[in-house]
Amino acid sequence: MLEVVLNIPYWFELMATVTSAVSGAMVATRARYDIFGVIVITIITGLFGAIFRDILLQDYGIYAFQHPQLIIACVITGIVVFYFGQLVTYLARVVEVIDTLSLGMWGVITVGKALSAGLTIVPAIMLAAIASVGGGIVRDTLMGRPITAFQPGSLYGTAAVVGSTVFALMKTYGILEPYAAIICVALVSLIRLSSLLFGISTKPSHDLSMPLLDAMSKPIDALTHKDD
Repeated sequence: MLEVVLNIPYWFELMATVTSAVSGAMVATRARYDIFGVIVITIITGLFGAIFRDILLQDYGIYAFQHPQLIIACVITGIVVFYFGQLVTYLARVVEVIDTLSLGMWGVITVGKALSAGLTIVPAIMLAAIASVGGGIVRDTLMGRPITAFQPGSLYGTAAVVGSTVFALMKTYGILEPYAAIICVALVSLIRLSSLLFGISTKPSHDLSMPLLDAMSKPIDALTHKDD
């Protein structure tokens, strides 16, 4: 088993898994899936990002299979949301905050494991992004939905990348190491919640080719007319 740079408590990864699982279970119940479907989507959303991370790390095993309690936690989460989904909906704001905290936790966990495996900053950040949004991508793909992580909207994946980058830099260069994890989670939460509160969002692609060509053509036209 991988000995991590950061001594990550088991409950830390458990909380990150369960909070991600709740969002998956809520999506599945709203889609009117049966109990089996809800549980499958819950497990996928809660664990598949971390499973992809562990596969890419190689040679260190898959954490969820070494700790099957995480799988059981996802199953229980799916059952609870299936039968008490309305109550969870009433707590949507609380779930949003918890999900935001889990986003920062995935960054801390994954960057710590990647650095321990001997990876450098850039691949560590890439793995953190995969762990943060991978489960949601697989969920949306299986459910035939537009992939939420790729759609314009509030800052989610961006927040994960920024927080993971800061954490990787702090751990690599020994900057305020005892507080690096807290700073990472706080930064991700600040970016994510600020985007929700103030309506800050990403935008769809906007082609700037024509404005660029127009700007480039003006000096040429000016020189041409000057020669005339």
